[in-house]
Amino acid sequence: MSTSIPPVSTEAAPAGLSEPQRIVNAFLAPSKTFEDIRHNSSWWVPWLLGSILAMSFFLTVDKKVGFETVAKNQMENAGGFAQRAMGRLTPEQREEALQRQAKIQRIGTLYFTWLVSLLFSVVAAAVLMAIFNFVLEADIPFRQALAILFYATLPKSISLVLGIVVLLIGVDASAYDLQNPVASNLGALLDPNMVGKFLFRFGTFIDLFSIWTVILLGMGFAKLSRKKISTATGITAVAVLYTILALVGAGLAAL
Repeated sequence: MSTSIPPVSTEAAPAGLSEPQRIVNAFLAPSKTFEDIRHNSSWWVPWLLGSILAMSFFLTVDKKVGFETVAKNQMENAGGFAQRAMGRLTPEQREEALQRQAKIQRIGTLYFTWLVSLLFSVVAAAVLMAIFNFVLEADIPFRQALAILFYATLPKSISLVLGIVVLLIGVDASAYDLQNPVASNLGALLDPNMVGKFLFRFGTFIDLFSIWTVILLGMGFAKLSRKKISTATGITAVAVLYTILALVGAGLAAL
């Protein structure tokens, strides 16, 4: 029996992607970013980038439009239930409600966007992980699911940058819609008075950047699945979930 010790390989393991590379590849070659998440499930850089851009966007909204105007526009475009509730208030009470809503939005968006984004993402990642793990047997750890989510939602950063540019160029404050700041969804082509509140709000969910994110999420979860899942299956699973959420969201908005 030989007692010799086998030689130790001196070949270095391939280096992982840097954070800038992961972010760039999330747009240009997402499979590379998702494959790198398998070895390094860090997620804080895209979360931080998204939070900074979101707070910058809301700060620009406050400076160029004002949250009082945003709140007024939202009240005027609210569903029947909200309009009836506002109609029962005196002018002084309506003004007080408007100022209160504007204050809540200003504080929430300018100071707590980072926290809301983190909490929402944790819940969303847990839901997606549960669906893929228990229904599709993907066996994806939570930390990887959270990293997939943050990198897959990077296209939203583009919409935030475009939203800032649009505000700096100039907008009609009296018609500004915070839910459609760059006219990237179907709601921009619909008249709520003609199609109704439900179809109008559902149209706002059919958004270019949201569809991009759905595709990336499906690709990411399919890529990291331990059980072979096709990209088409991954995208379909996320698309079905997003459609359900869109229907519920549109229904609540219509109320």
